[in-house]
Amino acid sequence: MTNPIWRDILNTLEPTMSRPNFATWLASTDLIEEIPGVLTITVPNQYAKSWLENHIIGDIEKLLRKGVDNYEQLRIVVSKKGATSLEDLPILQRVVDETPNEGESEKAPKTNPFNPKYTFESFIVGNNNRLAFAAAHAVADKPGEAYNPLFLYGGVGLGKTHLMQAVANHITLNNPKKKIAYVSCETFASEFIEALQNKAINEFKRKYRSVDVFLVDDIQFLANKEGTQEEFFHTFNTLHQANRQIVMTADRMPKEIGDLEDRLISRIGWGMVADIQTPNFENRVAILQAKAKQMNFEAPPDVLEYIANTITNNIRELEGSLTKLATTAKVEERPVTIELTKEVMKDLARPNTKNITTKKVIKVVTEQFGIDPTD
Repeated sequence: MTNPIWRDILNTLEPTMSRPNFATWLASTDLIEEIPGVLTITVPNQYAKSWLENHIIGDIEKLLRKGVDNYEQLRIVVSKKGATSLEDLPILQRVVDETPNEGESEKAPKTNPFNPKYTFESFIVGNNNRLAFAAAHAVADKPGEAYNPLFLYGGVGLGKTHLMQAVANHITLNNPKKKIAYVSCETFASEFIEALQNKAINEFKRKYRSVDVFLVDDIQFLANKEGTQEEFFHTFNTLHQANRQIVMTADRMPKEIGDLEDRLISRIGWGMVADIQTPNFENRVAILQAKAKQMNFEAPPDVLEYIANTITNNIRELEGSLTKLATTAKVEERPVTIELTKEVMKDLARPNTKNITTKKVIKVVTEQFGIDPTD
């Protein structure tokens, strides 16, 4: 039974978090006090321990100080409850404890090749990307079953690669035996050409047609590459027929990619097509706040708002600006002010000061289509 103090804390924290975060990281925890004043949060695995330590430990300590008179120290430990079988062990523990099959050499557990920062938890969700986020999460939960294929499109730096790697990280954590191939379209094309030159096309086919999850970035680069499109098409068909998950990204809708074969556009349409749009002002501020928290960097609200107003259409540049500001302030030992922010950002971007009026819109439209302004 959950400690009543901990139950009250969970009830306080739950409304402040997304439902997936609460269910994943806090629902299976408990609080014990084996030594007076020393409180221990028990978690099911090391991954949960790391998340609590990196994201919410400060909020928990504040609530404990208010609710526990003799509170002195807080610890987070992985529960020592015995597992009845290998499958009952926490995922990370299971990976380490697995014994190689007969005939296999003993070796260190395979490391995760994907960027650990790109997770669903670190992705800021807004109206501009809610559908793409939900679809990607569904795919990660049930690869090959939810939306297959999943096609994400949007401008540069809006989070397509983040979501794709979040899918990979989520599947790796929950299904470590799944074989995942993550490749840019340019790399796929280069490897295909090299395989043709070296007469190793069968090895190339085995590499990509034997995976459980196939993630391909920037498929707009398939345009004008007839041979690569042909190979990609057959790889797509092989994987799809075997219920293997396929996720693709591009900078535009499939039908807007020039010289992309109709049959491939048709295959993409079998699944889910979701766009990621430019984040609005509130979303940009939220992204900056999350980035600042991750960096342990305190920036005044007016500074974050200035950056959000200055860089409006690229999350990568948005985060990069904050990183440059934090580094400059630390190295030069200067306070974080609007003046310093303007100085740091003068070469990165400039505020959008265009004054778009109805008159200007009418002028541009009538000139473009050769119609009378009165119409």
